[in-house]
Amino acid sequence: MREVYIIDSCIWRDFYEDRVSKSGRPLGKYAFDLFVKILKKKNTILFSEGLVWELRKDHGEKKVNEMLNLVMHLGTLIRIEITAEEKAEAVELAVKRKIPRLDCLNAIHARNHKALLVSQDKHIIHGLSDIAKSVRPEMID
Repeated sequence: MREVYIIDSCIWRDFYEDRVSKSGRPLGKYAFDLFVKILKKKNTILFSEGLVWELRKDHGEKKVNEMLNLVMHLGTLIRIEITAEEKAEAVELAVKRKIPRLDCLNAIHARNHKALLVSQDKHIIHGLSDIAKSVRPEMID
């Protein structure tokens, strides 16, 4: 059965920048391994303009396109739209829970598209667990 994922921007950055956590966890390797597993199984990654906005904070448009095109050309990456209802719900959740709006939007998208949300952020894994199931990349078989 094909799995569907929403990958948080921190995972894309971990992969692209080959990041290591302050405690020495190889975040870049975890992200790389996740993408390899998804590609081998021909699973699907969904993303919205929210991911592009977040990645552009630290990388120019050309680099963001490089990051996404790596996976898009293989037919694994699919762009989804942000509906007005999802945007409004994300804003409301962000205010209530003091969690970044785009993280709330990712959780809402994961719920609405029956996708697994992949992140290293504790506030997503614990603070939005009632909205969508989320896991760290190294936990995915």
